[in-house]
Amino acid sequence: MGTVTLLASLAGPLLTTSVLGALILHLLAGLAARLPASGPLGAMSVMAGMAVVLVTLLPFALLSVRRAHRAWADMQGELRR
Repeated sequence: MGTVTLLASLAGPLLTTSVLGALILHLLAGLAARLPASGPLGAMSVMAGMAVVLVTLLPFALLSVRRAHRAWADMQGELRR
């Protein structure tokens, strides 16, 4: 494989990981901003929302990290040959 192809195969998972990480942080920060203005039941609702965000998006982010790591290892192996 060419170097450009290897870099392209690495760019997709890295971009996906970055976007998912930014989305998770954005959603958690938005929910955390609601905590001071909410009552006890509202705080429980906000914390449940945070858990839903993590349970829903974190597996996809971890999968993208794994794919990026595999692409990086493949690129390193190809460049050493």
